[in-house]
Amino acid sequence: MPSEPTRAAASVFLLAALLACEMTAQTTTSGALTGVITDQTVAVVPDAQIQLVDLAKGSVHSLKTNTEGVYRFFLLPPSRYTLSVTHVGFQEANRMVEVQLGPSVSVSLTLKIATVSNEMTVAEEVPLLQAENGDTSATINQKQISEVPNPGNDLTYIVQTTPGVVIVSRRLCTDSLFDL
Repeated sequence: MPSEPTRAAASVFLLAALLACEMTAQTTTSGALTGVITDQTVAVVPDAQIQLVDLAKGSVHSLKTNTEGVYRFFLLPPSRYTLSVTHVGFQEANRMVEVQLGPSVSVSLTLKIATVSNEMTVAEEVPLLQAENGDTSATINQKQISEVPNPGNDLTYIVQTTPGVVIVSRRLCTDSLFDL
């Protein structure tokens, strides 16, 4: 059977554990800021970039929303802040926030879908064909000739490596000579 001091210590420990989440939100010298980021359809926006700028001191706090679109800033000095929320595909949202001592301030924002803008710049058109001169020439040296696969020493295989060369083969039909 547990002794009276052990039971009392266990009760104090249990009470401290239950109140731990309430104690992390603020202290006697700080405040907190929490909120949920949603889009226009009230769906949560995970991984949104949150930036909190202290207007008096210029200090910057940054974090991202969790998978439920929730953000939390703890242990903030009492001051006026600018809250900025950005996410790819949405317009940036800004809000002025006053954090005071004690309970956390809750500020939830709704992001608007960004406007689509496409911009294309064409500097100059490159001609596809060389219309000034139709001559094409290529020089193949002895080393290139010896390294090109050439079954049966057929020179047409080597000629086919020249840019722009197409060899068309024609078959002679001799079947009609025997049809009488």
